[in-house]
Amino acid sequence: MLTNKVRTYSVHRESPEQALYILNRGRNAGKPLFEPCPNCFILYVSNTEELETYYWTFYAFWKNGFFHPHLCGSVIEMLRLSDLKKLLLQWIQPGIEKANRNPEMVNKIKSTWELEQKIAQQSKAVQELQNSLVRRYYLTM
Repeated sequence: MLTNKVRTYSVHRESPEQALYILNRGRNAGKPLFEPCPNCFILYVSNTEELETYYWTFYAFWKNGFFHPHLCGSVIEMLRLSDLKKLLLQWIQPGIEKANRNPEMVNKIKSTWELEQKIAQQSKAVQELQNSLVRRYYLTM
């Protein structure tokens, strides 16, 4: 049985403060979000600690392409609500239970994300430096 309520997000309904949003369309289906968008599911959570655990667990599953085999549609791929509920029951809730027993894993996933962001920022800075050098040396007379 599901421990959290999952619904399709509606712009017309008021969204709760403690909720996680899961994209349901496109190749990024399954990606967790803190802010709602028109094409997402809403996962109700009870506190911020649970929100953080669910976010990083969904992030780990999404990052590893876990949701790709479950997408349907020929033009715009989408994740069905019924499929998400089955995945929650079979895979994600057991993953959450493991994360609650071993909270260091969530911290490790979060730190790898921070490292990835830092490396992307450094790569962007190196690219800007390279562009600057090319403009300075080759494009000035």
